[in-house]
Amino acid sequence: MGITSRGNLGGFAIFVGAFVTIASLPLIVIMLVALFTVHLKYGFSSINTIGLTPTGPVFGPPGYEVVLLYIAGLVSFILGGAGILSVDDWIISRK
Repeated sequence: MGITSRGNLGGFAIFVGAFVTIASLPLIVIMLVALFTVHLKYGFSSINTIGLTPTGPVFGPPGYEVVLLYIAGLVSFILGGAGILSVDDWIISRK
């Protein structure tokens, strides 16, 4: 199972609210790896306009702004839980 499969599984777990705390931790690690290996060298902004052509703007590679936003969202899931309409809440209510 490659890193893409784990990311998709983790994203699905977050989507349905199943094992949110457990699923958030590897996703944060994946985001940190992406931040330091890909996005950091392009700066903070998620939209880097590098030129303008007659057909419209030309965008460069994205910065790390969105990666930090994703990490903040995952941390909020860890601290606040999945919510009342989640699989986690359903599991807890059955016990």
